[in-house]
Amino acid sequence: TEVSLLFDPEFWYSPQCWEQWFTAIRGEGTDNLINVPLGNQDVSWQAGRDISPYLTLPGLEKAATYRDEEHWMIRRGQNLLTFGVAVVPISLLKTVPDNLKIGDLPDYWMSIGTEVRIFCEGWLHAFNALREAEAREDLIALCQWQGLVLELGCANGLMAKTCKEQYPVTWLGVDMHNSALKNALPWLDLAIQADIQKSLPFSEETRFNRIVCADVLEHIPYPWELLSRLRQYISSDGFLVASFPNVGHWSIIDDLLAGRWDETPSGILCVTHLRFGTKKTWQGWLEKSGWEVIRWEEEKVPLPSHWKKYHFAHQVINYDSLETFRYRILARCKE
Repeated sequence: TEVSLLFDPEFWYSPQCWEQWFTAIRGEGTDNLINVPLGNQDVSWQAGRDISPYLTLPGLEKAATYRDEEHWMIRRGQNLLTFGVAVVPISLLKTVPDNLKIGDLPDYWMSIGTEVRIFCEGWLHAFNALREAEAREDLIALCQWQGLVLELGCANGLMAKTCKEQYPVTWLGVDMHNSALKNALPWLDLAIQADIQKSLPFSEETRFNRIVCADVLEHIPYPWELLSRLRQYISSDGFLVASFPNVGHWSIIDDLLAGRWDETPSGILCVTHLRFGTKKTWQGWLEKSGWEVIRWEEEKVPLPSHWKKYHFAHQVINYDSLETFRYRILARCKE
């Protein structure tokens, strides 16, 4: 007798994976432990396992075919997402404090170091596992930080929190979602709810030392218009710090060759993306908006082995572009 609990609804797990997992539990029981599926909920679970890298839905479908020689493994829950999708024996539920609400169970289990039994067939992708990446230490490392910072699309404020732990800055966060701003408030000096596609609520005299657009520009229909407007708010020694996806990554080309273009809740083909570009595309939009990029950085997933069978004859191939899924830039106003 056990019960299935979903504490984190933002995940992908194929129907076949569900069937395999539940069949294994019905046949072998729960071992009186909380049972969870293998996935990206805890990065340590992937160590030593040859999980196919994925950035798109077809890639995730391939990762879901993973099979380990070890049918189960037991680990202690290291974070809340460990318990995001779980099958829990009723006998264990009876041991929790009576005054505990069901939504508080993951915190409780993590606090007491509860062990979980992980089913090592298939692969679950928890979209919220990427949330910690919003601290954006990669963008913070692009330059020194000082003075007044404006972040457009500040989400839960993790970048502000992380940067302010290292630099004495004043951080203004703008987001159109009130729920995101509520979560970000502890880390912001000022939270502003606004639609960045429209005029920004600042006086003509306002100047920022840093303006941040972290994976934001691709979500608006005319990013070059926003980029042009931002120039009036940057200080003479200020920088634009930004990142954006590269639609020229090999995973997208693989999908197109297979006749696929599957929108997902996040990633290069995020359902809310309105603009898609390569490095040359983004560079053109930045330059025509009056920005000079002084530093480019790439985040890469290398070409897989099956690309060796492709024959391009004398066609010029940009392998840097093929392997880059996201660009980071540091830019200043053109003189």
